[in-house]
Amino acid sequence: PLLDFRCLFCSKGVMAAAGSNPYAKGEVDWAIYGFMVPHSAIRLYTEKLAAAVDGLAKMQEQGQAVPVAASEAFLEWYVEYYYFFVHHHHGVEENNFFPWIDAKLKEKGLGGIPVKVSTQHEGLMSALDGFKDQLGQLVEASKMGVAGSGKRSEILVGLSRDVRKYATNLYEHLDEEEVNVVPLIRQGITEKEMAAKEQEIVQGLGLEGAKKGLPWIMESLDFYDETPTKVSVSKFYGNLPPPLRLFMWASWNSAHATQNKGVVEALALGETPMKGAGCC
Repeated sequence: PLLDFRCLFCSKGVMAAAGSNPYAKGEVDWAIYGFMVPHSAIRLYTEKLAAAVDGLAKMQEQGQAVPVAASEAFLEWYVEYYYFFVHHHHGVEENNFFPWIDAKLKEKGLGGIPVKVSTQHEGLMSALDGFKDQLGQLVEASKMGVAGSGKRSEILVGLSRDVRKYATNLYEHLDEEEVNVVPLIRQGITEKEMAAKEQEIVQGLGLEGAKKGLPWIMESLDFYDETPTKVSVSKFYGNLPPPLRLFMWASWNSAHATQNKGVVEALALGETPMKGAGCC
């Protein structure tokens, strides 16, 4: 049976706007589901990334300081979770998923994925690297105490601007993929072939990637799935191998709640996150 994740995944007041749900219209069929799985996680946590930047800016405005522990926690979370997941996703699309779709389409004389869609990742990846550098600079400025106040404010203003520009470009990119590629999938790929490819991609996460990604995906699918019975959530969980479900129940869900979700949501509230104790 599907575990009840509602209490685990309830948010501390940091949620994407209800009107921003791209999966609320119509039925989510098997073709778009393959995009919904990773895209829902990226969409939801890009909102949380932006909110966390605002939270640190609030710290700086109110107390003229950002605790070193808070800036270090933000950098660690960003590298270990957000950067890892989004970078991995774009890499899978470029090196595995899109070439596979192109090959299937060409076999049937249906053309291929639009060039614009497949060439947008470079700019997004560059932005990800830029945020990592900016957060590293924020850590150093936080260590300067009062003397670093002006520098911290400058970094946070720039980071807020850059993250919001990135988010706009990212959402447009995700929308374009879903609008332009999903119809091609329906024409040239079977549901069975798509399901097998999705399982291959999940297995490609490896154990450490699965620990970070699977609870995150479950939370995000639950957020965007507006069906009364949570069809997409049930489908994803039901397709996971039993050992991975056991790991999620035993420790991965709690690790996600403390080390990923808990950290970024605390930062969004202008709080310094407590060190999580998730294991395994």
